[in-house]
Amino acid sequence: MKKTRLRSGAFLSAFCTELAMIIETGIPISDGLLMLIDDEEDEKAKVYLNCLYEQMKDGGSFSAAAEKVGGFPKYALDMFFIGERTGRLDAVMRSLAHYFDRDVKIKESIKSAVIFPLVLFTLLIAVMWVLLTRVLPVFEDVFGQMGISLNSTAGALMQIGGFVERFSVIILAIIAAIALIIFITYKIEPLRAFKKGLFASVFKNSRLMSALLAARFTASMAMTLKSGMDIDQSLDMALAFAPNKQTVEKIEDCKKAVLGGKSFNDAVLDSKILSPLYCRMLALSFKTGSTDEIMELIAAKSEEEVGTSIEVLVGRIEPVMTVIMSLLIGLVLLSVMFPLLAVMGA
Repeated sequence: MKKTRLRSGAFLSAFCTELAMIIETGIPISDGLLMLIDDEEDEKAKVYLNCLYEQMKDGGSFSAAAEKVGGFPKYALDMFFIGERTGRLDAVMRSLAHYFDRDVKIKESIKSAVIFPLVLFTLLIAVMWVLLTRVLPVFEDVFGQMGISLNSTAGALMQIGGFVERFSVIILAIIAAIALIIFITYKIEPLRAFKKGLFASVFKNSRLMSALLAARFTASMAMTLKSGMDIDQSLDMALAFAPNKQTVEKIEDCKKAVLGGKSFNDAVLDSKILSPLYCRMLALSFKTGSTDEIMELIAAKSEEEVGTSIEVLVGRIEPVMTVIMSLLIGLVLLSVMFPLLAVMGA
């Protein structure tokens, strides 16, 4: 059977929430899936739910059906299996729904941070293209009829504009090739993982990467602890949730320190996963028996830090791009205005 691939975190979050409600009310999962199929309007989602129902209608387990049909990440399938084995599948579903929902918010924040500078850069390129290939040649013809030559800056810009116009097809082909490479990188899993790893390597010491690491680690730990796992099991699952090699290395260091006899909060501090303040909160949570709740609180705070870091980053990029655009446009306009002013003065 060909596995279905669903990458919508919003759908997975909603599905886990609805399934948790079905399990809590005592309705068999197969019957609950029929109810969801009747209410579902999206055809792709309805086909997916039908495939799940076909696997479960004869009494199979949900984890086995989800693995056979596909659509869920590997760590979610492991959580389903653990939830069924411990009788806490409803709690696992609610925890996964919260995790997927938080993951969607973080990804949307990152996308908005990337798209806005990209739009500004595209606008800058388009404006300069028009000025160099359409506006400057008009001024050159007018000044030529008046017997005036453009200054050296305008002349250099005209040469650039002529080069761009002559090789516009090649330039457009290169841009299209880059766009295609980016699209392929997004679609193919190994390439997407490589891109994430490269991004993490470049920005590994940045505030944004620290906040992302803390948010993902604490979200996964909170989810697994609420599902009834102990610290060792939760750390094992956190490795499955790790988005890149750098995060895996830090969690492995933390796990080795815990196995070596260190307290969990000291291990987290030494591996630089969380800040000293959050580690002190963890130390207090072990004394009060509220580790999962404190993890949830730290995850929420870290998510806010991700949003703040992204806003700061965009806030720095926006004025820089605006200043560059203004300077370039001003350079083009002044290069043709000075000869015109000289004529008017004469």
